[in-house]
Amino acid sequence: AELQTPTTSVANLLGGKVAGVISMQTSGEPGQNISEFWVRGIGTFGASSGALVLIDGLEGNINSIDPADIESFSVLKDASATAVYGVRGANGVVLITTKRGQEGKLNLTVRTNFSLSHIGKVPEYLGAYDYALLANEAMEVRGENPLYRPMELAIIKNHLDPDMYPDVSWQDEVLKDTSFKQSYYVSGRGGGSLARYFLSLGGNSETAAYKFDKKSPYASNVGYNSYNFRTNLDINLTKFTTVYFGSDGHLAINNQPGTANTDHIWMAQSELNPLYLPTVYSNGMFPAAGEGSSSSPYVMINKTGKRKNETYKGKATLAINQDLSFLLDGLKIRAQGAYDVHNYFTERRYIQPALYMALERRTDGSLVMREMVKPTPASYSKTSNQYRKYHFESTLNYENIFNEDHRVSGLVYYYLSDEKYTK
Repeated sequence: AELQTPTTSVANLLGGKVAGVISMQTSGEPGQNISEFWVRGIGTFGASSGALVLIDGLEGNINSIDPADIESFSVLKDASATAVYGVRGANGVVLITTKRGQEGKLNLTVRTNFSLSHIGKVPEYLGAYDYALLANEAMEVRGENPLYRPMELAIIKNHLDPDMYPDVSWQDEVLKDTSFKQSYYVSGRGGGSLARYFLSLGGNSETAAYKFDKKSPYASNVGYNSYNFRTNLDINLTKFTTVYFGSDGHLAINNQPGTANTDHIWMAQSELNPLYLPTVYSNGMFPAAGEGSSSSPYVMINKTGKRKNETYKGKATLAINQDLSFLLDGLKIRAQGAYDVHNYFTERRYIQPALYMALERRTDGSLVMREMVKPTPASYSKTSNQYRKYHFESTLNYENIFNEDHRVSGLVYYYLSDEKYTK
């Protein structure tokens, strides 16, 4: 399958391109727009239903590899093909081989990609006056008194009181029509008869479709940045012995508002009717009917602080391939060890301003306000976790053909791993 298209995740490319693979993307938000995929559907319940992903022979994360680093990609679906992996391969196996060095002069590849994403399908909401008319019509059909009297309809129509009778299109207030994505990639490969190398470095930056106030010190535009590197080095020690050293890393940085739950933003902009809350009251107070999605999405984006999630995943591996044909024709042995490390870091700068709802106007024109959400002073918190895993595997393989008609092959496979969270 052709998987060289620049994308946030390789998993996003699998659906429709690889036979037997089902993929599903549940969000378009940067950092969350990574597809889940299954090989021939979900075959395991109550445990991991994902396929085993092997990158250069070792377990890895398909979302941490740049598509341009992939040399070959295959999916094992049948029981006979996945049997050697035991229960780890019960839901299918994805084999990915990254690019390696080639004998010859340096071959340099540079790629830059810019793209614009457009929100194409969003509901079109009515303005305040049309909403009020339909609300009255609905009440009349039910035999109840209308919600808005003729004088109130006139105020709404002519926008005479934006505090008590606002006309806010929350979609226009907090959503942009387009978001921007850019990616950069550079790689080099080459080598000689004794050693060959492949090096790559890449980066991606993706912004969300939320509008944010650049003047607010607490504003945070939701975005997702990722950086990755890879090193593959092959060395011929002798005629019968080769050594492979590989190293790769992937750093993902996800920026979010201080609330950290952008579902509330989407719910608020779609559920708040245009007459319910203004963007901000004329007395400078911020509006809300309650917490969560009952608050102003403008406040969630621009007034609640910032949150940053950083995830780093790195691997170093060393493999030795020994041809034992001098002992027995067709006999080979291979041993490979690897060390995985995952670092997770989250920092949050959070503040919650007091949020109010206007109940009525006094005779002097001032607003009668009720506090709906209590203020929380600015605070800073951080958390960090680290995970490590050791791998070791070895294969003893024999394959030979006798008298041009008889083929004999055998495989002995050994795998060992140890993993834990260290802090």
